[in-house]
Amino acid sequence: MATAREIDELAQHFAAAPATFTTSPLYRALCPVVAGDWSTLELLTGRRPGQQASYLFFGAAHYLLLAGARHPLRDFYPSLVGSSAAEPAGAGPVLRDFCRRYRTELGELVRTRLVQTNVVRRAVALRYALWVIGQRCAGPVHLVEVGSSAGIHLYVDRYRYLVGDRAFGPVDATVTLDSRWLGRTPLPDLDDVPPIASRTGVDLNPVDVTDAHARRWLRALVWPENQDAATLLDAALDAVAAEPPAVVGGDAVQVCPALGRGLPPGEPRVVFHAATRMHVPAGRRAAFDRAIDSIGDGGPLYHVWQEPPSAPHGGHVADPRGELAMHGPDGVVVPLLRVDGHLRWLGPLHPPD
Repeated sequence: MATAREIDELAQHFAAAPATFTTSPLYRALCPVVAGDWSTLELLTGRRPGQQASYLFFGAAHYLLLAGARHPLRDFYPSLVGSSAAEPAGAGPVLRDFCRRYRTELGELVRTRLVQTNVVRRAVALRYALWVIGQRCAGPVHLVEVGSSAGIHLYVDRYRYLVGDRAFGPVDATVTLDSRWLGRTPLPDLDDVPPIASRTGVDLNPVDVTDAHARRWLRALVWPENQDAATLLDAALDAVAAEPPAVVGGDAVQVCPALGRGLPPGEPRVVFHAATRMHVPAGRRAAFDRAIDSIGDGGPLYHVWQEPPSAPHGGHVADPRGELAMHGPDGVVVPLLRVDGHLRWLGPLHPPD
């Protein structure tokens, strides 16, 4: 039974959430509506521990619409009706009606699904981190992504990158990622990265990208205005489906120590996670950090992350503007870049005036 305190915390979460949805006018308009809707907030108390409520709820509603739910709410989604989408300001009453009509279906998705965002452009951040790591260690690395979902970032070396006015990666890649570079000095040579000896994902619920329902859920987590991100996701999922990487199912706290022991002794390993620690229940985050660091028991560990300031690694105080950070075998945290959450841009930590 939901408590008044739980409902109040969810209401506060949605009241503050518009600042999160920087590229979705629709979700920004709907957040206050959900914040004031007790019935919908009560439904969200049934979600699995650690799942970010606004991402989960909007993903569930989007999923039902993508699956063919016949309701006027679809008229507000550019992902469904393109440029003819209605103005977001009028969507509030329509959303409330949608939640009443589809309460059972929404409740099932909220209880069973996980927020498994697959922002393909985050591979740009990982590519940069691999360049940094390549300056510190020689030879191939073993790549592990925690919270890998479908495993799209595990193929970081197979994508083409257009960053600023430079290009990196294979010219015949089927996936091309573009990001703005905010620095005045040129980027380093992002082709100068160590080869990947093995690639392994870890996820609570590995995604079978050959399953249409699973792919639809991943698509539903893309905000409705971000068609470019959806197109990139489809291309990356097609690439993954052609040669699925190994993704181990289970809680990282239990999986990571054994995974580390299975890697060749003495060989460097890179662990990457993005917008993953934020979904780990607060009481388990220290154990999550220790489990990842245990992968370094058998060889040099380079731990790279892109997490919101609300979920930094250990005691590291993250840049509130968003950052990419890492630590090497010495355990010292090193911020690398300022980054947009969806990697539409990246730049130096201290841009010139």
